[in-house]
Formats: sequence, structure tokens, C-alpha cells
Amino acid sequence: MPPINMAQVQSIVQRSDSIMRSAGQQKAPEWEKRGVKLSASDRPTSKEFVQPAKNDLQRFAAEYAMESNAQAQAFLRKRVHGVPVIPPNLHGKALQEYVDHTLMHKEEMQAKTLVFISMNMPHSILRHWFKEVADNQKLFQSTVFVLRGWPNKPEGLPDIINQVNGLMPSFKKTANVEINPIEFTDHRVNLAPVIIHQAPDGKWGSIVGDGDGLRGAIKAINAGKGNPHKIHGQTWKIAEPNMVTVFEKKIKTFNWKKAEAEAKNRDWQEVRMRIGDKLPDSRRGRFYTYNPSIIATATIRLPSGKILVHKGQMLDPLTAMPFGWTQSYIVFNPAQAWQVAQVEAWESTYPNVVMMASELPATWGAENTLVDRLQHPVYGITPHLAQRLGINRVPALIRPDGKVLSITVPKEPLKDSQ
Repeated sequence: MPPINMAQVQSIVQRSDSIMRSAGQQKAPEWEKRGVKLSASDRPTSKEFVQPAKNDLQRFAAEYAMESNAQAQAFLRKRVHGVPVIPPNLHGKALQEYVDHTLMHKEEMQAKTLVFISMNMPHSILRHWFKEVADNQKLFQSTVFVLRGWPNKPEGLPDIINQVNGLMPSFKKTANVEINPIEFTDHRVNLAPVIIHQAPDGKWGSIVGDGDGLRGAIKAINAGKGNPHKIHGQTWKIAEPNMVTVFEKKIKTFNWKKAEAEAKNRDWQEVRMRIGDKLPDSRRGRFYTYNPSIIATATIRLPSGKILVHKGQMLDPLTAMPFGWTQSYIVFNPAQAWQVAQVEAWESTYPNVVMMASELPATWGAENTLVDRLQHPVYGITPHLAQRLGINRVPALIRPDGKVLSITVPKEPLKDSQ
């Protein structure tokens, strides 16, 4: 199975407070304050009850809710078995609407019915309810099915997404489904199904159980017959764990220092791939001068039209932009201990230096160790810069000398003398 886009997967668990934006302006019904009364057989253990808590994770989820939930909705609608699906008969505006996250967000803003479900429910019921909503444009725009989480195992999320997709009427006709544990916590939902609906008079009501069906539950609430303390038909325990609780436990035991070190090393490897010029190590000592002058290949004019450089004119950068009198440049291979020692000797003689490595150390930690030892930043050199400085071996000391560069390349010491 092709890998799933984890950036979209992670967004699935984040809260969609836009769904309940209008509900926030209403007085909370009594059932929300007291919770749903359960029979002895349906009552979960105390560990399964999650009391509302304004913790850091909830605040983080609320902050990014609108954007992340739109991405999560799009993920659920457009994937089957982890593979992106675009119906072949969609074109133009229809295609744009199918993949448009903005359309998803508008649907959620209009939602007046939340249906709390679990994959522990008979799939025949879920399939029927999904089809009812998918076949009715008004229901589709106002209804969101909510799952609490997914099995706490590596393949848990892909599996539950595949199950949800498999219960939809078709690729094109789907219901809105989100995975949102915080909605379960906020509404104290501990069994499924629970239908929460806003009646035309603006009051919110609820029906617990499958006895009235989805449409029947909505009609009952509209007629003022919603009752959170009476179970209509059958209910099922919620199979999926509350992912907020799962994440909180993982956060407490997560090795952040190790993760930070691994992230730095990954970034460092990317830097090493972009920067560096694996110049060969010196075998023989050499001292020479290099003229960095270049010949202009085109005439260069200032904005005023005045000619700055004529085509064919020789330019001496040391004359045009003189180096500082005390500025020196050192290029070396940090993997060679004798070259690092040579750099330390040069540094004691020439205090104002810029240090560059032909190849940066293998890890971020090794780079820090090198910088601590030399008490100086160590940058990476590029092939173009090495060419402009006139070097082809390391270590090399480059110093300005009038109109030329004076370059010293020492000989590698004998093994016995190191």
C-alpha cells in the first residue's frame, strides 16, 4: 500500500470548533451538564470516562482547528486504501469543488447535526446513515459524523480510514466524517450512537441510540422530544480510544531530547549535501600566489547609463574591493586530525581568520565539538569559492598580498611526528 501523507493524517485529530460556532451562542442544555445516563451493561469503566479539561493539547487543537479539520475532511473524502481517488467523470467546476477544502469548511460551518458513532456499531447501520446523508443535499450540508479515535497501533489510523471509505455509497457520494476526540470529551459522550441536533427554534437536543434512525431522531428533536437520559433502541460501547488521552500519555514519556537531536542531524545532513567541496588532502608542501582577476564577458552599465565595466576589461577584485589588511582565510578537512592541529597553529599566528571546511563534520554534534575546540565558527566552502580563491588542496592558508593572494599549503607530517 502506498505511504499515507502523515501531515494530513495528523491533522485529522485536531478540533473543529467551527462546527459548533453557532451552538456556542446558545445556553448549554441540561444533558450536557449532567452527561448521558447509561444502563449498567452499557456503562464503561471509570478509565473510559474523560472529563473536560482545558489543557495545552486542547488549546493547540482549537487554535488550528479550521485549517486542520478541512484538511482532515478532504483526506477522508479523497482516499481509499491510502490511495488518492479522483473520480474520472469529474471536470471543471465539479472537480474543483470535489477537492476544495474551502467547500468542506463551508459545510462544517453550516452543520447543525452531530452524529457520534463508533466502528463498533453494526456496519449496516453506518452504511445506511452515510447513504441517507450523502443522498440528501440538505442533510449533507448540515450533518457531520464524529469518531473518537482509532486503534492505538501503527496501522490503526489507515485501517479506520479504509473502513470509513468502504462504507460510503461511492467515491463521489459521501458523508462528512471527522475524527475528533475533543468533541466526545466536551459533550461527555461515552457510548454510540448519540445524535445532537439544533431544532428550528434554536434549541439543541439529543437522542441516544439507534431506535429512531437518523431522520427519526432529527424529527423527534425538532418536535421537542429529545431526551439524553433515555436510550432509544440499541447502543454500543465506543471501541476507539480517546486520542487526546493517548497523546497526553505519549507526550509525558516522549524523549524530546532524542527527537531534537535526530531532527538536527537530519537537517545537518541536508546542509552537508548542499555545501562542501571535497578537495584532496595535501601530500606535498607548496607556497604560491594567485591572481583572482577576471575578464568581463559583457559591458556593465549603471542605472544612469554610465559604463561601469567594458567588455574584455580585466577586473582585479583585490583592487576593486580590497581585503582587510589582517584578514586571512583557512580551508581544511576536519576529518584529518593533523589539519585541525595546523589550523590551531595558524589561528594563534593570524588572529582574524575565516575558517571553511572542505567537508563539514558528519554530525551536528561533531560540528559543535569542532567549533568549541577552535573557538571559531566553521563554514562550508563551495566549489565556486574554492576556484575564486585559487586552491585545489587542503589545508590552505589564503592571505591578501597586494594584487595577488598568497597561498600556503603545508605538507602532511610524517606519522611518527604527529
